[in-house]
Amino acid sequence: MSELQPAIDFLILADKAEAVNGKLYMMGGGWDLLTVANSEAPMVFSCALGILVPWLATNLDHRCMLHLQNADGGTLFEMTIGFRAGRPPHLEEGATQRLMIALPLSVQFQKPGVHVLVAQTGGDEKRARFEVRHAQPT
Repeated sequence: MSELQPAIDFLILADKAEAVNGKLYMMGGGWDLLTVANSEAPMVFSCALGILVPWLATNLDHRCMLHLQNADGGTLFEMTIGFRAGRPPHLEEGATQRLMIALPLSVQFQKPGVHVLVAQTGGDEKRARFEVRHAQPT
């Protein structure tokens, strides 16, 4: 990790995630298989990010890009998140901070197969690979 750029510590898929007061709250986190009952309806889930921000990168504007690739390599969505980590008075000089971000996502998965959520910031990248299966009619 560069002293001037943030780095992604982790990227986790979850049924639901929230980041509150520097803490991450998740339900159903860490999955790698998503069963879709109706390919015409969007699936709602969350991604949780931990971003490490070095001392010299605090109080600056940064961006994190997210994109979801489908089984064919096509992009289902892209988004850019802006973030800024302040420097609290109790932080020891030179210390790195972990910034918690949780995002709800709504995606329509028309095709089954392997998908990858990619997060990029400051030249760093993390990937969360998962398989989408369509439920069999009963």
